[in-house]
Amino acid sequence: MLKAITKLLKNKVIRYLFFGGITALFNVLLLAGLIEILEIRTPLWRNLANLFALEISVIFSFWVYKMWVWTSPDWNWRTIMLKQIPLFHASMSIVIALRIFLIFPVLDWLGVQYIVNTLIGIALGAIVTYFCSDQIIFKK
Repeated sequence: MLKAITKLLKNKVIRYLFFGGITALFNVLLLAGLIEILEIRTPLWRNLANLFALEISVIFSFWVYKMWVWTSPDWNWRTIMLKQIPLFHASMSIVIALRIFLIFPVLDWLGVQYIVNTLIGIALGAIVTYFCSDQIIFKK
């Protein structure tokens, strides 16, 4: 059983989905924590909480993917700070813009619960993020 799991985790797509699930959970818990702890009840403030949770989650996901999906024995901090992180942010910008200005407000207006709403945005963004990360950001 352990051998099968180890073999499965050697596949980059499986690692991406597994660790993407962890980053998605982080995003959902952070957003839920903000909304529930701060008792946010208006659409504008929920969307601002969504924006804050997204930014923190993007930074978190970059490091998770860098360490466990697109691993590399050599960590050139100059490349990471001046190329990879900005490219990762740029690739996420389209997804974030769609989530903040289209997906989240429309689904919120339709009455979709904010956690389900967030998960829909995450699923759509995962596809774009994988291909950008694999083909541009972390390409060797």
